[in-house]
Amino acid sequence: MRKFENLVRAALVGWARNSDFPSMAVFLILSLCLAAAGCQRKTIRDEKPTDQTNQSRQSNQDTQRALDKGDLKLLYQPRKIPKAGSTVASNPQVLNQVVANLNEKIALPWDVTISFQDCDQPDAHYDPETRSITICYQLIDEYYDLFTHKIKDKAKLDDAVRGAVASTFFHELGHGLVDAWKLPVTGKEEDAVDQLSTLVLINNTNNGEQLALNGAAAFQLYADLERGTTKIFWDEHSLDEQRFYDTICLIYGHAPDKYSYLVKDGTLPEERADICREDYPRVAKAWHQLLSPYLKHSAGVETVSPAPQNAPNTR
Repeated sequence: MRKFENLVRAALVGWARNSDFPSMAVFLILSLCLAAAGCQRKTIRDEKPTDQTNQSRQSNQDTQRALDKGDLKLLYQPRKIPKAGSTVASNPQVLNQVVANLNEKIALPWDVTISFQDCDQPDAHYDPETRSITICYQLIDEYYDLFTHKIKDKAKLDDAVRGAVASTFFHELGHGLVDAWKLPVTGKEEDAVDQLSTLVLINNTNNGEQLALNGAAAFQLYADLERGTTKIFWDEHSLDEQRFYDTICLIYGHAPDKYSYLVKDGTLPEERADICREDYPRVAKAWHQLLSPYLKHSAGVETVSPAPQNAPNTR
């Protein structure tokens, strides 16, 4: 349990409190990251683009025009019976604005519906037949129950749940993008969209790293609850504890100096940490190559890769 306590402390330090989920800043992360082709910081280069670069841009623009026939569409269904204390995902105006921003960045071949709604059980999923993403209020309630045992302060509890829901949303959106763009995936798609969700969250915003840490904490809490039960090794998802380590691995690999305390306090084993330094730029580059043909880039804007390795320690 020590590593979870360490991670919760890390995830809650310096958190910018906001009662809306997803906050405008959080969802603009996705817009900015996707526009930056692989969630890297932008920079204007002085050198003139090469013929190869121009040809690549023209090819991407042709692909975008051919595929840009749909939009993300929000279907927000108010809760039938509001649950006291469950305030995350309660602002449809924010969501509508965010969806509009995303539609300016993403070329889609068809409409994808994003639905917040009541369900029979806690769940979140992407349905390729209906081309819809569903986030159930009952899952948000479950996140509240999950974190309540460890976090008593209401504002910090909301922050933790917000991070878990944000991670879940981007995971399901990842499934939708894989389906829409027919992206090749080697390995389990669930692992791949976990990576995408984490990459989106940890780039271009300080709060995004906190969201990702809280998402990782949710995986560890689920793993703790499952101790002593029969593990389902055949499931398409990796085990919750594996998803925990995979998430913090990318967070650490993104900024090893800033998150060195994850290694020092034993949350991330040193043996894995060495690999994480190599994993992050490799995974970020792979998603850059997969996404760039389908994103509406700004002309003259390039990306810096890999991400800086010596971010200041703000713990």
